[in-house]
This record gives sequence, C-alpha cells and structure tokens, in this order.
Amino acid sequence: MKVKTSQVKIGQMLVQDIFSMTNHPIINKNTVLNSEHLRVLTRFHIEEIDILNDSGWDTNHIKKKEAAIASVVNTEEKIADLSVKKEVIPSFPSMYLQTVKRFKQLFTNWQSGSSIDMLEVRQSVLQVLEEGSNYPKEILLLHHYATSADYIYHHAISVGILSTFLAKKLNYSNGDCIQIGLAGVLSDCGMAKVQPKLLKKSSALLPAEFDEVKKHTIHGYNMLKKIPSIKEGVLLGVLQHHEREDGSGYPLKVKGSKLHPFSKILAVADVYLAMTAERPYRSKQSPFKVLEMMMKDQFGKFDHQVIRALLSGLSTFSVGSRVKLTNHETGEIVFIEDSQPTRPMIKLDTNNEIIALKTRNDLFIEELLS
Repeated sequence: MKVKTSQVKIGQMLVQDIFSMTNHPIINKNTVLNSEHLRVLTRFHIEEIDILNDSGWDTNHIKKKEAAIASVVNTEEKIADLSVKKEVIPSFPSMYLQTVKRFKQLFTNWQSGSSIDMLEVRQSVLQVLEEGSNYPKEILLLHHYATSADYIYHHAISVGILSTFLAKKLNYSNGDCIQIGLAGVLSDCGMAKVQPKLLKKSSALLPAEFDEVKKHTIHGYNMLKKIPSIKEGVLLGVLQHHEREDGSGYPLKVKGSKLHPFSKILAVADVYLAMTAERPYRSKQSPFKVLEMMMKDQFGKFDHQVIRALLSGLSTFSVGSRVKLTNHETGEIVFIEDSQPTRPMIKLDTNNEIIALKTRNDLFIEELLS
C-alpha cells in the first residue's frame, strides 16, 4: 500500500526497498519502521513509500507483538500470517544514527565524571568505521544528518568515519586506519570537561569563552593518557588536531614535521565537517564551497597530501549528484576535472544546458541535493 511518508506510523513494515543515491537501499524491505527510520526518510526527501496493508495483518497478532515492534531496529521479524522470516541488514544511515545515539550516552557519562572505557568505545563505533568507506557518497552527505542541538555527537562520529576513509585513501594499513578512526571519534572527548552551556551556546563564542573551549585538546589528552592500551598516534591526534602546518593552530603551535601524521588527517576531517555542518550560530555550507576555502583561503594550514586525498576521494563519487547553485538553479554533475574538482560541469534542469563552473566565477555549488 502506497502512503505519503508524512502519514507513516512507527511499527509499520516496508514492502519494498527504499533507494536514494546508490545501488544499496537506505532502508531494506521487511523493516519495521521506528523513529530513526522516519528521520532518514525525511533527510533523503522520500515522499512516498510502500508499506504492508494493515488489513493483511492478524489484529491479535499485532497486539501481542506491539511492545517488541516499537523497539526493533532492522532486525529479524517473524510474521505468522505470512510465514516469512528474513534477516534485515541495517542501512548505513541507520547504522550511523544508531552509533551517534550510543556515542551521546558515552559522552554524557564522561561529563558526569566517568572515565573512558576504550573497549566500550571500540564496540560502539568499530562497525561504522569499517563500513563507512564502502559508502563514499553517504560520507559526502553526513552533514545532512547533524542538528545544531546534537552537533558534538554527530561531529565525533563523522570525523571518525571521514578520517578512516582518508587514511585508506592514503594507503595506511587496516590497523592504522582503525586507530585513526578512533582518534577521530575521540578528538573532541575533552569537550566533556568544558562548561555545557558553552557547547550549547546559540551565538558565537566570546574570546574568553573560546579560550576555554580550546582547552578541550589538553583535556582530551589527559583523559586518554592513562589508558594502557591507547596508542601514541591516537593520543597525539587528539592533542594536535587543531594544530596547523604553519604553526597557527593550538594548543602548542606545533607545526610541520613535528605534527604526528594522524593529527594531520584529523585536522582536515575536523575542519571540513565543522564547516559543512549546521551550527547553533550559522547555517551549514556546501561541501564544494568548503573545499575551495580549504584549498585557497586556508592554503598552507593543512597537509597537501591529505587535502588531495579528500578531493580525489569525494569528487570521484560526485558525478551524478544533484546540486543547487548560488543562482538557485538546480542540475546534475556530469563531469569533474582533476585540476579543478570543486568546479565541475553541471547539466541544468531548466534547459539541459551544460555549464562549466570553472568559467563562471559568479557561481558555485551552494548545496548538494543528493
């Protein structure tokens, strides 16, 4: 039965896979929908879905299963009337959102004074770090999921995913890729020691407030250094991810060869995701605009090999993406030049004209639609 997404209720079951940007469904058929699934549907602008007709269900059976259905997230569901038993594999967006939810609880515990349990952290995030690189387009769109209220939790998981992706592009070993991903997830763990009101402030921080927030790298280092199993690269990645190649960062103004390689990857992932996400005091920015700024306005601040990995890795999978330009026109990316990856060729929806943004300095991509 086809219904509008706005009318879907928690506990209803999908009849067909839901696709958006890739060959992989974002939600699999036979999934019993919960609040996280409805959020994913909204994020991907899915207007209509096919659900099981309520009349095809045994009413008494539903009542008996109601409590269990409300808590099910992409799991096996046995339906007696249909004699179907199917294992449902979580989609990447669903996996990501569940990981953010688990990390939020961990962070809240740290704010209350609990120490960091690395085994618990690994168990919470390892799957999404390992799977993330299989979904490059979804990585490009991670900022769509973040909200200003829960920014810090989304940011931690996103930095972990993107850092792992970049490490793989840079040919790090599988073991180091996971360590870099864990460093990304924990890069802002020290924020748990910052006044909560500063994390939730809806306007730009005052200089004194920003000075306090900048201490989060030291706090994070101190929270981790006594853990026996922690790797040096993870420690230094957390401490140095706000340092810059030219020495303009913080907390110690370390530069160049004195920066640990892990921290150079985290620095790029952190800034890219911070600038593309919605923040309490400003709107999110286009990934393409952010990449241009990182290449031009902040030239010399980041490791050029890591920037190239981000450009090559993300732009490769952007052909076919739909975009909105600064003049409000929409279209599809049809070609990306290696020399100017943030200035692709766009086929406009209005008249099918193909324009090259490299010749149009008055235009840039404002938003990725899908």
